Amino acid sequence: MSRSWAGSKTQLINQLVYFDEEKAKFLEQYFTDQSKERTEMEKLLSLYCKTLEQIVSDVNETTLQSTVLIGSQVKLRYEDDDSLETYTVVFPHEAEPEYNRISFLSPIGRKLLMSTMMQSHELDIPSGVIKIHVEDIKYIPASSESK
Repeated sequence: MSRSWAGSKTQLINQLVYFDEEKAKFLEQYFTDQSKERTEMEKLLSLYCKTLEQIVSDVNETTLQSTVLIGSQVKLRYEDDDSLETYTVVFPHEAEPEYNRISFLSPIGRKLLMSTMMQSHELDIPSGVIKIHVEDIKYIPASSESK
């Protein structure tokens, strides 16, 4: 395993440990009542942890770049004008929209989490629905990420 993969694997394991130990506190912080949205987020986090477990069991360049994870840089193509935009999916406290660092809890972050290459999504925005396509995924270890 290359050094960068080892660091990536450690970061992904840390995410697994965090959600295993802190999921209830995390959900309480962002979803104070027992709402449908909280239930959906619990399911999303459970599925995300299963996805992480599979990736961690065989970390290599292909597995790291095949699925959008917390820490992934995602290049999107907007169908309406064929423009490209790159976002990094991060934890809520790391979100910086001015640098295209979006929380996985945001509407677009939720859609992108666990997406795969060339997957399409529809985003509901105030002016209607826009279609996006995942063009590229790159897992960026936290220590090498730049704004």
